[in-house]
Formats: sequence, structure tokens, C-alpha cells
Amino acid sequence: MEKRDVEREDKFNLTVDVLMLAGTLLLQSGSEIYRVEDTMIRIAHSQGIMDCNALAMPVAIFFSIENTNISRMKRITHSNYNIEKVCDVNQVSRELVGGKISLEEAFKKLIQLKKKKPPYTNRQLTLAATISAPFFSIMFGGNLYDALGAALATFFGFSFSLSVNKFVRIPFVTAFAGAFVFGLLAQIWARYSGFPSSADLIIAGAVMPFVPGIALTNAVRDLMTNHLNSGMSKIFETLLITLALGAGTSVALVLMK
Repeated sequence: MEKRDVEREDKFNLTVDVLMLAGTLLLQSGSEIYRVEDTMIRIAHSQGIMDCNALAMPVAIFFSIENTNISRMKRITHSNYNIEKVCDVNQVSRELVGGKISLEEAFKKLIQLKKKKPPYTNRQLTLAATISAPFFSIMFGGNLYDALGAALATFFGFSFSLSVNKFVRIPFVTAFAGAFVFGLLAQIWARYSGFPSSADLIIAGAVMPFVPGIALTNAVRDLMTNHLNSGMSKIFETLLITLALGAGTSVALVLMK
């Protein structure tokens, strides 16, 4: 009996480790709150833990079992948006719940995902932003010269924001820094390049790679699933970043007058 009790306790502890790690990876990768909680509950149910509760917030996750003193908490100190990792964690969860892999295998796969580097480097992100920005300028009614100006402004603005992010991991500050640079370059291009360009259209294209679209989408989805705390906090986050973008371009405009 003692051996059986020890094995049962080991399995229980491993189950909680797996679901806490899965929830942590999802939350750190920018997943919606309801997905984090649903994944944790499904893993627990698949291993026979039925009367349990999971609570996720942008800064922490909690797991507890009713009528016991058992509870776990994990503080989330940093996060970024990595949809690929969200899909990978979901796949591990599905395989575990479906009985295709064991708890030990699931835990090993999650540890590997935890150590996995981001799918894109800063150079690739900057290149993607630089390529996409000109098309936004054209979409808003700009010409070829506006598109060229947007590409130039986005390249330096996005590069500068990534550099600032290495030292100051505050989204408001990095957004302000990037907006100030591309706003300043847009004014310089429109005034001194000699091409028929509009600074407003250049800025309209350059700002799009900075817009927190995923955060806003997740905020709306959290509100729709009645996660008011996380939904409102993410909305305020997107509003602050939007304010920072506007403030950065405004400061650049004032300096150029």
C-alpha cells in the first residue's frame, strides 16, 4: 500500500507540474486567458483530478483542488507574443489528454518548448516590418515615394525600438522611442527629399507594424469569455501603447516645426 501511495503521489505531483508548466508557457506566449485555464483543467481531468480550479491572470496563474489544502501559484514576470509556441503547447496538451503520450513524455516536451528560442530574430522582424510598411502607405492613398519613405522610417524606427527594448523592457517606452524616430524621419523625408511625399501617409504606413493588434484581439476575446480583469488590463495596455505611438510622433512633429 505504501508503494502504491507513493506512486499515486508522484503521479499527482507530476500532473500538477505538467499543467502548471503548460499554463505558464501559454501565458508567457501571449495566449488568451480562457485557453490557459481550459488547458490546465483538461490536463487535470485527464489524470483523474476532477474537483479542481484554475485561475489565470496576466501576471500569475493559480491552481487548487477543492476540499484540500493543495494549491499552486506561478508568477509571470515577462511575456511576449509567440503564437507558434501556443500551438505547440496545445498540441502537447491534446496528445496527453487523448492518451497518445504519457505524463513523463508531456513534461519532457514542455521543457523542450520552454528552452526553445523565438522563431524569428530581430533582423527578421525588422525586415518584415520594413517590407510591410510601404504597402500600408499605399493602401492609405500614398504614392511610391511615400512608400519608400515609410520603408526607410520603419527600418530605423523599428531597429531603434528593439535596441531600446534590450535595456528598458517597458512597451510604452519602446513604442514611444520607435514612433519618435519614424515620425522624425517621415518629416525629414517629406521636407528635404525633393519627392512629392506626405509625412502623414509615411507615418500612417510606418506606425502599422507597431500597432498591438494581437493584444487588442486577445483583450476582446477575454472580455467575451467573461475574463474582465485580464480583458480590461490588456485593453489598457493597448491604449497606453497607442498613446505612446501618438506621443512619439507628436514630439517629432513639434521638434521639426
